[in-house]
Amino acid sequence: MKALLQLLFVALPLGLCGCGANVSTISGKVTLEGKILDKGDIGFHQEEGVVVSTTRINQDGSYTIGAEAKTLPGNYKVVIIANEVSIGKGPGNVPMPTRITPLAYSSKEQTPLKAVLKAGSNEFNFDLKSK
Repeated sequence: MKALLQLLFVALPLGLCGCGANVSTISGKVTLEGKILDKGDIGFHQEEGVVVSTTRINQDGSYTIGAEAKTLPGNYKVVIIANEVSIGKGPGNVPMPTRITPLAYSSKEQTPLKAVLKAGSNEFNFDLKSK
């Protein structure tokens, strides 16, 4: 029993080392021309790589990407997309999406938004421009 406790005493801290140590959490608010953007999605795309961490934008304009996303520190391009659905506007009364955010923010290649993530907590607020 004593040997088992000694093993746990040594193994448990070793097992916990690195758990979340190099992970970034991200939070902030999104506005459009100074007004809260109350819907949509925000994504952080690695500039050099394929890692993408995304989340929904809340009604108060806030967003949070937690440690469970395992987002690594580094340079990221930020993509923000928000649409509004107009019921009955399409052919045959099919709901049609209307873009709220400008096209410039909708792809990694076009977005002017950037973020440098560090390990731990990061806060980025974005005020999008209509034009």
